Amino acid sequence: MNVISRSRGDAPLWSQALCTPAAFDHEQTKLGRYWTLLGLTTDLPNDGDWFRTSLGGRSVFVQRFGEDLRGFENVCAHRFYPLRTGERGNGPIRCGFHHWQYNEDGLAVGVPQCGEMFRVSPRDLNARLRPLDIATCGILIFGRFAPDDGESLQDYLGPGFPILQAMWSATREPWADRFDIAANWRFGYHISLDDYHLVAVHPSTFGRSGYLAPDTVQYYRFGRHSAYFHGADSTALTTMADACAKGVYSPPDYRIFQFFPNLIAVHFEAARHWFVLIQQYQPVAFDRTLLRSWFAPAPFPPPKIDGGLSRLAHRVAGLALPYVIPFYMRRINGEDIAICERNQTTAAQIERPPRLGRHEERIAWFEEAYAQAVHGVDDRQ
Repeated sequence: MNVISRSRGDAPLWSQALCTPAAFDHEQTKLGRYWTLLGLTTDLPNDGDWFRTSLGGRSVFVQRFGEDLRGFENVCAHRFYPLRTGERGNGPIRCGFHHWQYNEDGLAVGVPQCGEMFRVSPRDLNARLRPLDIATCGILIFGRFAPDDGESLQDYLGPGFPILQAMWSATREPWADRFDIAANWRFGYHISLDDYHLVAVHPSTFGRSGYLAPDTVQYYRFGRHSAYFHGADSTALTTMADACAKGVYSPPDYRIFQFFPNLIAVHFEAARHWFVLIQQYQPVAFDRTLLRSWFAPAPFPPPKIDGGLSRLAHRVAGLALPYVIPFYMRRINGEDIAICERNQTTAAQIERPPRLGRHEERIAWFEEAYAQAVHGVDDRQ
């Protein structure tokens, strides 16, 4: 039986979180136990720097303590006041309600009038923040609410780890953007897994030349994740991972990776310059999403350019492209967002599984991983 046809109540399991707050909350609680992108190390260059984000439907923050990065749920252990009320800043972990202060381990070490109020010392009170598991891949910071499996980020990403690490090894702060979407996050993530919609939705950006020929597309499935390569063979993913691990990778073509649950990583070429892009469909509510996007020149060896004029033109293009490419990225994102928001208007009417074609099969892969993570259903047995 296909997992997307199983039901609970009046809607298939996979579609309930698209339109039901309770199902969305359940989904997010489950997904918070999986390694998820929280931010970039370039957001935390100095000791004491912090940023606030969300994980598993909960407000969390990540902070630098010297060489270490720590993450915690953004709730005071005393009266549940948010410890970080801005998007980012610098300073000790100090609650604005009663001035409880916490150390790098999340332990309350400063409690005003602790002896008079609680008749013990702050350390004997043993009040602690809920911690996150934190790990990095290049400049990317991942976190999760600790499960019992002990799976490292490197094991979780598999061959994607050296690839992401190579793509995002540069320490320069990338260009960043964000988009508010009036739709569920999975509508957006499905579009990133869909190579069938390009002509209909992006005729002015990807062109009207026709649909992708099946023999030009190679899809890969690794763990909960997947990838799209153009014009490659079945061994290209392993070859790329090995080259990235050795620091000798040079991009041959456009490639896109989808990392469960909600991260997209791309490298692409423009005017003989290579760039990297990551995007994250961050859930806000069952019908609201924040699309976060980061873009930078790829940290790969530059191509060899022959001729003085050609080198000059290449250099000029390199200076202009970081300003031109974001214009097209916003345009493409806007076209996808319009589709997602229209999809949301009929989300409550989804009563059967979709019909997925050859260039949509990665949606089925994602939904199998999603069903296992959220509902404990393994459709491959």
